[in-house]
Amino acid sequence: EQRTKEDIRFYPNGTISYRESRNYTFDRSKSIADETFSINTINVVYMTLINYLQTYNVPDLFRQIIGTILTIVEKPIMQRTIKEYLWGYEDPILSILKNRLPQLVMNDQISVFASVVNEAQYETILINNGIGYDNNHNERINNLGKIERFNFSTSLSIWSNKYANMINGTDSTLWHPDAKKDETIYTFMNDICRSVYLKYNQTHKNLFDINTYQYIVSNDTFANISDNEGFCLNYTMGNQTQKLKCLPNGLFSLTPCLHLSGSSLSIPLPIIASNPHFLATDRSVQDAVDGLIPDEMLHRSYMDIEPTTGIVMNGTRRMQFNINVVNDSKIGPLSHIHPLVYPMFWVNEHGEIDKPNADMFHKKVSVPLTVLMILKYIFLAIGILLFITVISLLVYSRYKNNQTDVVIVAVEPTTTTDETTPLLA
Repeated sequence: EQRTKEDIRFYPNGTISYRESRNYTFDRSKSIADETFSINTINVVYMTLINYLQTYNVPDLFRQIIGTILTIVEKPIMQRTIKEYLWGYEDPILSILKNRLPQLVMNDQISVFASVVNEAQYETILINNGIGYDNNHNERINNLGKIERFNFSTSLSIWSNKYANMINGTDSTLWHPDAKKDETIYTFMNDICRSVYLKYNQTHKNLFDINTYQYIVSNDTFANISDNEGFCLNYTMGNQTQKLKCLPNGLFSLTPCLHLSGSSLSIPLPIIASNPHFLATDRSVQDAVDGLIPDEMLHRSYMDIEPTTGIVMNGTRRMQFNINVVNDSKIGPLSHIHPLVYPMFWVNEHGEIDKPNADMFHKKVSVPLTVLMILKYIFLAIGILLFITVISLLVYSRYKNNQTDVVIVAVEPTTTTDETTPLLA
């Protein structure tokens, strides 16, 4: 993966805008199989349409008719190559709809991953440059890299409350200088349409001997708790809004974020995100799928930040994309299926500082800071020595001034005489 910031623009109000393109190249040497390798997995379009029918309470008879038509064209399980699965393929159902109803369906290509990647290149991000002072005369350095607007808006409008719709933090490539262990690191992930936060985990050195603070995505980030209520779903039908539907711990829905591309119906994809291998999800979710082995070291997302400069030295984002598999008694192939959250694929996006830049960091930051630290202690030692010297001189001077001179007078011994004492003995 190669990410490039494009159309970079600087504004007089202290902000910078850009768009980010992503390019992917298949590396066979690091893959266990060729990209033409075929897999059997859930049919995304088929399951998307069934979820759509159930979500909006389509009558049983109509649902049964549509389900029968879908089953004639395709099956709930499909076989595709890895390349097709990731980057797109022509779907038979969409192809028929495109030919029969071109005003409703304009695109017969389907891919969850490619649609996220392609959409990102059209999104504009406006960030704070961290220079100078704000209107309240406060330094802007603590807002360095903070996203001020996303697609020209200061917030989203797809979630259930204003807190979930907030755009918090940076794009995860930088943070403000003087990072603290007790602060919360916020980052906005535009491809999943939400902000997430990280908490301090440990202090350690990276491969190039640079001290960093490690912040991790905690279990609370995707937990089923009151703070995350805004990410629960609600659907409006007519004039009525359904009760919020919250997913189990460790899961969050991307339905408001991802839609079937090329359709004027705006059909949401029943995609559910999680940590890889369902790390930190409810046991019931994990037990429904065989072969998963959650591992903190392998499946947790984190950022390593150099605290003095705020530079992100190392970062790994790990996320699993799942599809909501539903049961429907009115549709034959789905009448006996067990409902579950089915893993589709998970991504491991990793970036770290390279050796040339690490050497530059040591030269321009680490070495000067080390010299300053040494000089600080040298000057401190000199100051202490001078202080002790001055105190010693003052004590000695006071001692000299208060000392009493002692005069010794020699007195000749005297002899007592009277009138009868002979002059000569």
